[in-house]
Amino acid sequence: MADTLFDKYGGFATFSAVVSNFYKKIMDSDELIPYFDGIDMDKLMDHQTNFIARALGGPDKYSGRDLKKVHARFNITQPHFGEVAELLTEALEEAGVAGEDVETIIGVVGSLQDQIVSG
Repeated sequence: MADTLFDKYGGFATFSAVVSNFYKKIMDSDELIPYFDGIDMDKLMDHQTNFIARALGGPDKYSGRDLKKVHARFNITQPHFGEVAELLTEALEEAGVAGEDVETIIGVVGSLQDQIVSG
């Protein structure tokens, strides 16, 4: 039996695919796409994959900056944060992540809300 959610679902290969699907969904959202104007998406997806890996008990390859500082310039609203969480939920479910594990992962994301929402 796997020790972590990261290991349970196949590690980087799985979560890289989840992140890729997640950002495709974001790019299809008229509400969210403006936040990503001028952003290097390949770099962001790699960064996000490493963040999720660390958050789910995988290797710590995340070298990101302070979340509050990074996100402050975007003035992210609560409704947009909620939409992002919904799209991540969809991406996780589509990858075959069990419902209780999706809830756990979304709980981790939700715990970061105060550091991300400022608008």
